[in-house]
Amino acid sequence: MSRLLFIAGIVFMALIVSLMIRASLFGSASSQPRTCSYGQLDVVTASPSGAYDAAGNHGIPFYVVNIGHSACHLVGYPHITFSPQSFGGKTLRVSHGGGGIFAAVAPRLVTLSPGATASFAIDFSNASNQQDPSGTACTTRTANVLLPVLASRYGSLYRPNVSFNFCFTGFLVAVTPIERGPIPKLG
Repeated sequence: MSRLLFIAGIVFMALIVSLMIRASLFGSASSQPRTCSYGQLDVVTASPSGAYDAAGNHGIPFYVVNIGHSACHLVGYPHITFSPQSFGGKTLRVSHGGGGIFAAVAPRLVTLSPGATASFAIDFSNASNQQDPSGTACTTRTANVLLPVLASRYGSLYRPNVSFNFCFTGFLVAVTPIERGPIPKLG
């Protein structure tokens, strides 16, 4: 009986040592950043300066800031709508892409440390349809942004202010994927 207990003790100790070695080699799963949560981030637009205008094209960058206390990651495109976004029976459409002011790039995993900034942008032509009004009826006031974050029972809609004439865009804007750094890659 004592010999059986001795062997069981050695097997148990070997198992513990094996688990300790594995944990030190591969790290724990909790040390890896997880998908960002809604309350961890804030979304704002860059101030308009004309820096993102060229030959009838316009771009507006959006900053995504980790205001939380731990690192997290995002990947993919934001889902974005605008308010208002309809006039004369036409509704503004948003496509995935870029390729105007901001480059068309593939979505990649972006890790955000606390205080770090990621970005995405919208691109559009600002001279496609000038028959419609240039006033309030065709001017956006707010972007409604959904990021690919963990689900939250409190909602996950960010509402940064953004103003442009959506009728002049031909009712089409392109959004880039979320990218590392404060300004998306320029086209």
